[in-house]
Amino acid sequence: MKVTSVRVRRIYGKGLYAIASVTIDGELTINDIKVYRKGADFTLRFPNSENAKQNNQFSILAEDSLYKEIKAAVLKQIDSYFYGEKGG
Repeated sequence: MKVTSVRVRRIYGKGLYAIASVTIDGELTINDIKVYRKGADFTLRFPNSENAKQNNQFSILAEDSLYKEIKAAVLKQIDSYFYGEKGG
C-alpha cells in the first residue's frame, strides 16, 4: 500500500494542529485524520467508531508500517504547505 495523495487543512486550536485526508493506492481515502502537536512531536489520530472496535474491524496502529508511511506523508505535506513558502 502506498500513499498517493495527501490533503491538509490547518486548524488553530489547543493541541489540534491540522486535519488531513490521505488516499492510498489511488482508491482508498481516509478523511478526518487529526494531527496533534506536542512540542516538536506530531501524533495522528484516525477516525474510528465504537461499532468498528467492537467487531474487531480494521484499524491502523502506531506500530504499523502503514501508519508510519501515512504519518511521514502528512508531515511532509505540512512542512511543505505551511513552512515551505514562509521559509520555516
